[in-house]
Amino acid sequence: MTIALNEIGGGDWTGGITYRLNLITALQGHPDFDMKQLFLLVSDPKKAEQFPIAKDQVIVVPKPKGKLQSLWYAFNRKYLNKDLAVAKVAKQHKLDAIFPFYQKAGRAKSIYWMPDFQFMHLPHLFGDAAVRGFNAKLPRYFDLAKLIVLSSEDAKKDFNSFSPEFLDKTRVMRFVARVPKEVYSEDWESMRKQYNLPERFIYLPNQFWKHKNHGVVFRALKVLRDKGLKPFVVMTGNPVDVRNPTYLASLLEEISLMGVRDQVAILGLVPHNMVYSLMRNSAFVLNPSFFEGWSTTVEECKSLGKRMILSNLNVHQEQAPAKSSYFDPNSEQDLAEKIEDFWNDGAADIDIELESEARSKYQERSKDFAERFLRIIKEALG
Repeated sequence: MTIALNEIGGGDWTGGITYRLNLITALQGHPDFDMKQLFLLVSDPKKAEQFPIAKDQVIVVPKPKGKLQSLWYAFNRKYLNKDLAVAKVAKQHKLDAIFPFYQKAGRAKSIYWMPDFQFMHLPHLFGDAAVRGFNAKLPRYFDLAKLIVLSSEDAKKDFNSFSPEFLDKTRVMRFVARVPKEVYSEDWESMRKQYNLPERFIYLPNQFWKHKNHGVVFRALKVLRDKGLKPFVVMTGNPVDVRNPTYLASLLEEISLMGVRDQVAILGLVPHNMVYSLMRNSAFVLNPSFFEGWSTTVEECKSLGKRMILSNLNVHQEQAPAKSSYFDPNSEQDLAEKIEDFWNDGAADIDIELESEARSKYQERSKDFAERFLRIIKEALG
């Protein structure tokens, strides 16, 4: 059984890269899985450098040569639902399954991954043309795929609303976030001083995209400031929202209007190990988002043993991080009350008991993730 993980994610969306890292790490830790069965599809060999996988298991998908071949490949993808380049490497390397993939790839079975249905809930962020595109393309992808992986039961409910005729193909696979071992032994004090951060802070690690709802945090800080409480919030994430290019500028304006410039640090994209360090050493972590599929931030906090304040989305409550609290994402007053409770409750920033429990459960959770994935692959292969 040979499995190829397809390329997902990039500069605009690092979540796809993190997803593959989490899956590879889970498979590496599974006692009964031979990593020689696993391959990585990439468009550029440099894109494989960040993944813990042997060089001989990295497959560079060849680009079409010349204009005529490019047109032929494009014709096959658009009208025949065939990816000739991927089919070629699938034959060459005797691949049995490709995940995630939605077109025909020769001998390999295609298993699709639908992270979420954000376009159904927040269509105004996509525009009419993009929504029409999803409505036209997705049923075709679902029809072509052998199986369809969803990340939550919440996404499965959305799937049933969108394409009930393909519901029998769906399988829910909740991913588990890896934790780099070095996060527990690093020199945090040097990192903190390097970034000029205060000793105590709240952490919000979301991309600066409109649906991530950063504004409610600034308004909540204003509510608390008016009461004499001034917690500090550190934010990281991709600063560019391709759907709303001026969004970050509007956030910076709101920070000034709320009078909380001295309570917010925006660091932009930082190395992933720094994300874990900020999580672990923060007082707690925020996720105020209006929509999530299966939140990577929440899973990382669960693997670390970090409490959170989250928007009261169904999927957040399905993920259920320990010792956490939920608030109405439209209410800065509700969020302010939750922040005040957590900030003043006297709990240690690093909860040793919660962290120890998370570390003890991580291996089993990661093993379950890998086993779920392998069962889906075996089912697809019949």
